[in-house]
Amino acid sequence: MMRRPVECFAPALMALLLGVNIAVAQSRSDAQSKSHEAPAPHAHDSDLDPLLVNGARTPDLPLLTQPIIDTPQTVTAISEEVMQLQAASDLRDVLRNDPSVSAHADEDNAQGTNVQIRGFSARYDMYLDGQLDFGSYYRDPFNLEEVEVLTGPSSVLFGRGSTGGVIEQVTKKPRMDEFADGTVSLGSDRLKRVTADVNIPVQDGAAFRIAGMAQDGGTAGRDIVRTRRVGVAPSFAVGMNSATELTVSYLYQRQWDRPDYGVPWADIGPATDISHPAPVPLDNFYGFQSDYSHVSVNLLTVALRSQLAENITLRNQIRYGVYDQNYREAEPGIKPIVAPGTPLSAITVTRTERGGRAHQSFLDDQLTLTADVETFGVKHTVVAGTEAGRQVSKPTVLKFSGVPGTNLIAPNEDQDFSGTSTPSSIVRFVANTEALFATDTVLLGEHWELNGAARLDRFDADYQNRVPSLVTLEHTDVIASWRGAVIYKPTRNVSVYGMYGTSFDPSAEGLSLSASTANLAPERSHTVETGVKWAPNNYLLLSGAVFRTVMSNLREASPTDPTMQILAGTARSQGVELQAQGYVTRSWLVLAGFTYLDASILSSPNGDRGSPLQNAPRDNLRLFSTFDISTRLTMGGGVDYTSSRVPGTVVDANGFRQEVPGYWSASALARYRVASRINLQLNVDNIANKRFYDGLDDNHVNLGAGRSVRLSCIVQK
Repeated sequence: MMRRPVECFAPALMALLLGVNIAVAQSRSDAQSKSHEAPAPHAHDSDLDPLLVNGARTPDLPLLTQPIIDTPQTVTAISEEVMQLQAASDLRDVLRNDPSVSAHADEDNAQGTNVQIRGFSARYDMYLDGQLDFGSYYRDPFNLEEVEVLTGPSSVLFGRGSTGGVIEQVTKKPRMDEFADGTVSLGSDRLKRVTADVNIPVQDGAAFRIAGMAQDGGTAGRDIVRTRRVGVAPSFAVGMNSATELTVSYLYQRQWDRPDYGVPWADIGPATDISHPAPVPLDNFYGFQSDYSHVSVNLLTVALRSQLAENITLRNQIRYGVYDQNYREAEPGIKPIVAPGTPLSAITVTRTERGGRAHQSFLDDQLTLTADVETFGVKHTVVAGTEAGRQVSKPTVLKFSGVPGTNLIAPNEDQDFSGTSTPSSIVRFVANTEALFATDTVLLGEHWELNGAARLDRFDADYQNRVPSLVTLEHTDVIASWRGAVIYKPTRNVSVYGMYGTSFDPSAEGLSLSASTANLAPERSHTVETGVKWAPNNYLLLSGAVFRTVMSNLREASPTDPTMQILAGTARSQGVELQAQGYVTRSWLVLAGFTYLDASILSSPNGDRGSPLQNAPRDNLRLFSTFDISTRLTMGGGVDYTSSRVPGTVVDANGFRQEVPGYWSASALARYRVASRINLQLNVDNIANKRFYDGLDDNHVNLGAGRSVRLSCIVQK
């Protein structure tokens, strides 16, 4: 029998990366053989990891020139150390550390990292080293040094979208110290995973780094679901000790999955008008064994940084990316209202098959100039720049007929797939973006700072669909975004800020247009936020913020013609966000946050005024902490709480309001150093094996993973 590509490639990648890892580690060991045993790689014993969150560090974005403590918005920074302690193998799991983030269910060709921030979609607000990363794929953190969640309007930093916030992925860069790290993990969820990270200085000022990953696993409690992926990320930098530095990096990731559409909603009436997910066994799978989702990602980035003068820095970064996707998956549904008392075994589930393929490409260039100047005794940090990009999306969507249904209680995933398909759309979409932007931070003595930023975007979209008949649409938006902030610093380690900012979401943001949206102006939003940040030591940041975001021109279905969209709604998201991130002491790590969110529709022509926004829980608590019991033993864990959520603001086709209950979940970990460079780590997630619902969609619900146990062997520098 012919082996799948991943089965052939993954072992070879594992062997190659571990071979490099062992070779570099052996070389270092030989060089140290005449000395005493090296101290344990324990970041807490002497020098704390400089990448850990602290108020003095600056975010990894050219337009944010001030330390996090003086940045006038909430910034959650999740370090590589935290990701490793949590044994995170998916960006979605990393983002669970932020209380402002909630998951959206996978759907159609949007199989990937799909989340919302403060009640607004962030599907198209994923960034990698400051540039858009718009493909639909499950991002693996093997090549990340840090993940930053910037809440609040960020159109002034990134352009379109970003109403609730953005997610910035900071990749691993070459360094001048030699090391080789690796991890091998096994899990009760059928996980087999290996990662490696090798850095080799080539000569003075030049270094090569390569990170790699291979994984084969599933989802705890969901026996049929399977995830297979491989990735490699080489990078090379030259001029690291000079005024001009050039870095070339590449990311390749490929995944072969059996996707999971979870369980259907069940409208049981007429005693209630609330729809809940069908109460079926956790491991019920309503698709076919032959379902698949194949995705490949190729990203090439070239970054240049040049110190033109002592106070002037030029940066230019260009990226070309290609995303390819091929998928076929089944979405379960229960269409009629179920009479109370009906046995679940008597209910038939329909399978709406989703399928197609897509080829997407992305070319983007960012140029920024940063200058520290002084005028009339006042210090300024000025950043000005331009961005130009081109996105091309060529999706083909299939429609299926003759797909057999299955039983709700005893679904048959081994049933042969007998449906037939025809194209429902063959699209070519091209978007060209040009932007000018500038920001100025003014230091008024020791206690006051003023920050102003503005950006002008031109977003030009062309859409063509060849099926069933040729349709050509065009749309262009020219939109300005701006942000202003005042920061007061009563002491060096405390800042109090007030911020006002705007953002916009064009109708073609999702790389698609239709006759109902082609003539619509962008949705507009504005945010007011005030907060305080306190750094009691160099490695701990405490923050609190009160915010209010109002989105106007909300796209709604016309009450007179549901096939058309109109700009008629208003949505509001307001609340309080509290966070603690960093080290309380050298031995005690904390990453905790709580968000109270009041997110709802203020006005609408469709009778949903007052309805909560999609995937916007009122209460969201995230707590993760570890403590070094000794120089060898670290123990810790986490607690998550999410209150009830809804997948949409309107009722379903049967007039039922859909809702999932809130849930608690707990995790634990223990890490033990068995040798100077070797640690064993045990992670237990969802300790109580609680049933909960994760990503929500108005057609289906994704189940959260059951209890899982993972054992990892970590070799550190």
